[in-house]
Amino acid sequence: MANFEEGLTTDLKTIQQRITSLRDEHNNCSNTIEANSEGVDSNEPSLSKEIQIQLNENMEKLLDNENDVSMLLMVAQLLHAADVQKAKSRDAEKLLIERNDWLVEELAETQSRLQESERINGQLEEEVKHLRFLDTTKTIRTDIQSSTLADETSRPLAIDTLQDLGFGPEDDENDINHSRNNHHALLKLSFTDLRDGQPNCVNNNPSPNRLVTLNTLVIQYMKDGRYDIAGPLGKQALEDLINVHGRNHPDVATMMNLLAMVYRDQQKYKEAAQYLEDALAIRESCFGENHQTTAANLNNLAIVLGKRGKFKEAEPLCRRALKIRETVLGEDHVEVARQLTNLGLLCLNMGKYEEVEACHKKALKIYEAKLGTDDPNTIKTKNNLASIFLKLGKYDEAESLYKQILTRAHETQFGTKHDSKPIWKIAEEREEKKQKGELDTSLVGPVSVPYLESEHILSALTKLSALYRKQGEFEAADYLENVAVRTKTPEEGSRVDSHFLTTSSNEDSRVRVANTGIRSKLLSALGFNI
Repeated sequence: MANFEEGLTTDLKTIQQRITSLRDEHNNCSNTIEANSEGVDSNEPSLSKEIQIQLNENMEKLLDNENDVSMLLMVAQLLHAADVQKAKSRDAEKLLIERNDWLVEELAETQSRLQESERINGQLEEEVKHLRFLDTTKTIRTDIQSSTLADETSRPLAIDTLQDLGFGPEDDENDINHSRNNHHALLKLSFTDLRDGQPNCVNNNPSPNRLVTLNTLVIQYMKDGRYDIAGPLGKQALEDLINVHGRNHPDVATMMNLLAMVYRDQQKYKEAAQYLEDALAIRESCFGENHQTTAANLNNLAIVLGKRGKFKEAEPLCRRALKIRETVLGEDHVEVARQLTNLGLLCLNMGKYEEVEACHKKALKIYEAKLGTDDPNTIKTKNNLASIFLKLGKYDEAESLYKQILTRAHETQFGTKHDSKPIWKIAEEREEKKQKGELDTSLVGPVSVPYLESEHILSALTKLSALYRKQGEFEAADYLENVAVRTKTPEEGSRVDSHFLTTSSNEDSRVRVANTGIRSKLLSALGFNI
């Protein structure tokens, strides 16, 4: 359309020029005829007069045509201006659409943050409820005669799991931290069956509330690292459960798993494995070989065997647990991703690097789809996958993953529109300037980078630094190491259990003292002198 308008304008200007030329020629002819007709009698008809008349008529027509062409040129210019304005309007509309898409993305991100805030708020509310519960238990008198807080007689024991445990040497490639927060369903204590400091029994069998209380105390002392108390309590609870339900009961298997955790945390893996094997036999008998609780037990046993270095024995158990979870939960479930991670760690210790890569890739795909790119599990799995890339010599793939982690963390902290660059880009620019002899060594770098306080993101930074050094990019490696040293990382002990609010040291001490007093009274009421 634009080419057509330009051609039309050019043609009109050409026609206008020709008309002007014809008009000039007519004027010349008319002047010549007038000059020749001087001295001739005006009353006598002559050929020159007729020609003059004809020229005048043609001149009038030429003038009319010239006016028409000028008018058409003006219309063409107006049309062109309208097209230009239309193009500008389209560009403005496109810009508005892009801005609208950006606003939609910002809204989605804001909604995601709101949902996360609501989730955290819900956790905090649960923690407040628990602390209020602890406060009410302070009113227990020496005879422990208090009002009933909850009817726990039909409530099952806490479900155990060792989902996030690792095994083998805890190096950079397979660092998996112990997770004790899976026992977040802390049971409220009930004292209605405790009278005069003696456990209430029916036909010499422990009451259900006594069993619930014992189970809760085992979990609490285990979380506090008091295995010297948690172990005997767990054994007593196991004996009571067997007396009440018989050996082949799900709650017996659950308590065996808890005892296995106690022994595992003390690195007594042989004893832990024995309890887990017994629990597995019970669960297979009660729930069948393809039940989710059976898969959890298989996973726990595989982990403990891995801790003992028996990777060949652990691998088939882990694969069986994976198959059960894929069948029961679906292949894209988060629990399947966790099982894939454990299987990958087993294969890593056995040197099966290609299988490790496949496991981490599948797990990463699930985490990204279900939890998003910013979830710690996703970042951790990317780190694991990058580590196995390094072992396989795939340095470009490993470097790409580390840069993805750092870039996403930077965008989350500062936004995609921010002028600042991800830390790895700054490091590479310094490397390039040093090679050109243009580096200003006085510019060391930032004191700290906020998003590096995450252990998984800081791990990606340090591993990328090591990769730079391995590839001979020493300035980039030194810069990243300098940033890592200057970044204040959270202390290992600063993690707060999901049942307790973050408090000052004095408040935390008061909570621990209160818990200790309550547990001592409960132990005395249950007939234990510890």
